[in-house]
Amino acid sequence: MITEQQLIEVGFIAKLHGLKGEMQARITDSIIDEVEHCPYLVCELDGIYVPFFLESLRFRSSESALLKFEDIDSAEKAEPFCGLKLYFDRKCFTPEEQKQYDQKVEEDLEFIGYQLIDKTLGPIGEIVDINDLTENVLFIVEHDGEEIMIPAADDLILGIDDENETILMDLPQGLVNFDEAETDEE
Repeated sequence: MITEQQLIEVGFIAKLHGLKGEMQARITDSIIDEVEHCPYLVCELDGIYVPFFLESLRFRSSESALLKFEDIDSAEKAEPFCGLKLYFDRKCFTPEEQKQYDQKVEEDLEFIGYQLIDKTLGPIGEIVDINDLTENVLFIVEHDGEEIMIPAADDLILGIDDENETILMDLPQGLVNFDEAETDEE
């Protein structure tokens, strides 16, 4: 029996693609593209985690893929999957892949909760998430109730203070626009 603890949420099925059971998935965790052998993905049906063996999996971008499950060969059979979350089963990891994934997760979580400070603008906000689905890793920073994305590029980071949980950056002018109202001082 598959348990929730052994699963990693990797995305969801967004919509049908064609008439032969292929579906478009939105990918939220790149692990399914990084693991050498993953014969199936898991969906939750009526509170039970069910494996569905992959007939095909083609990435359109880092955040989108077309997939087809075995024995799902029509739009009618594929329709009930729309909106379902997709899970990767940790049992598909090799020991080395498991170690690399756990290390990556630890690294991603390391800076969540840190305050991001720009050397010119001052405090920007709190890092609430890290997006590493693209080639350029992004800090997701909460600023005045809104989330903004800041590139986590090494050449922009001036220093990391683990004791005070702050990251000092030198952001390019115009990268962050707080839409502050200008005041007339005439």
